[in-house]
Amino acid sequence: MALEIFGFSQSRTFRTLWMAEEIKAVKGLEFVHDNSIPQPGPELDAFLKLNPMGQVPVIRVDGFVLRESMAINLYLAKKYDVLALNTLEEEALVSQWSFWVMTSVETHTLDSLKYKLGAMGVEQDDAKVEAEMEILDRPLKVLEKHLHSQSHLVGESFSVADLNVASVLAWLRMAQIPTTKYAAISEWLDRCIERPAFTAARQH
Repeated sequence: MALEIFGFSQSRTFRTLWMAEEIKAVKGLEFVHDNSIPQPGPELDAFLKLNPMGQVPVIRVDGFVLRESMAINLYLAKKYDVLALNTLEEEALVSQWSFWVMTSVETHTLDSLKYKLGAMGVEQDDAKVEAEMEILDRPLKVLEKHLHSQSHLVGESFSVADLNVASVLAWLRMAQIPTTKYAAISEWLDRCIERPAFTAARQH
């Protein structure tokens, strides 16, 4: 059975669509994307059976259901052997960076986007954008230092670690929040979002 991806594309589902497009480019993976927002009633009830939290993304493949975007991407990389790493230590580093971006970066990056664009129910507020970016300075300096010494997060080529972290930092580009202060991050992020699979995922 084809991989099924549930969740509207302008959400964390995007990073799973990006991962799926990377796999499609290498392995010819066919997948189905349900871009709808479940409506109250039978439709929502069916979705809640997939994810009782009512959040996206969710995937189903061969009867196996998984939620949480980072867990999904790590699973897909391993299952299809695309953007995966080879050793236990490398896999641990992929998890490290994926958890790091969720715990130290994502919330403040998303808040920066919301305040910059006046989106998701908040008013546009440049002072709050600046405050969020000040909080982000510490973790971004950690990433900047790391990328000064190597071209990718783990290993010698683009991996699911790069995809997971770039999928979060791309929100800054979406909001046109400058990242030129972090030259290595900016150069790395450019390379990530210029990948054909990123462009393909944006078409969903």
